[in-house]
Amino acid sequence: MNISLRHKAHESIKSKIITFEFRPGDVLRENAIAKEMGIGRTPVREALLMLENEKLVECRANMGYVVRKLTKKEADDYYALRETLELFAAPLIIERITPETIERLEAILADSVKLAEKNDVRGVAESNTEFHKLLYSSTDSEVFVELIFQLIDRIRWLLAMAVASRLGPAEALDDHRRIVDAIRKRDTEKLKEEISVHLHHAKERYLSIAEVLL
Repeated sequence: MNISLRHKAHESIKSKIITFEFRPGDVLRENAIAKEMGIGRTPVREALLMLENEKLVECRANMGYVVRKLTKKEADDYYALRETLELFAAPLIIERITPETIERLEAILADSVKLAEKNDVRGVAESNTEFHKLLYSSTDSEVFVELIFQLIDRIRWLLAMAVASRLGPAEALDDHRRIVDAIRKRDTEKLKEEISVHLHHAKERYLSIAEVLL
């Protein structure tokens, strides 16, 4: 087995799942994926087994592998855990974020607006992830970053679903503007409030599309 090919297949399929190119319930056909990537079926099959262990896909009788659908309870738990972690991070962000990082957050937000105007859902989702990763890293806390990045794939997945929802990215971008404004003002309590509001909105957007998918 060529491990590099398995890794390549794993990262490619995972990226398409997390960015919502492969949607929950979609059948993942080994032959088609192998042909598209220009590799054999074996590394694709191994990659799908890895993704099954990560609970991103599941194997169904007579269908093969399909992209897994999160249950409402799983989504509720992820959002609850994320809120707990991000509220913990709020005072660290206010204390430790640099002016340069704030400017970078604003630049990412401006790029997101342009991508939204072009209806580039994948681009907005990726920009959204970059925004949150930078925000998390600004805590300068190895413990927090280690914990939150263990969830980053699920967070990216939920972000992409929310962006693809019928409500679109506009609300999320407005939330990000208010988050950056609270950071600029070094207002910890306001930042906590905006984080909670943002996650409430994100959950609503996710549920709007989950009603169709689940």
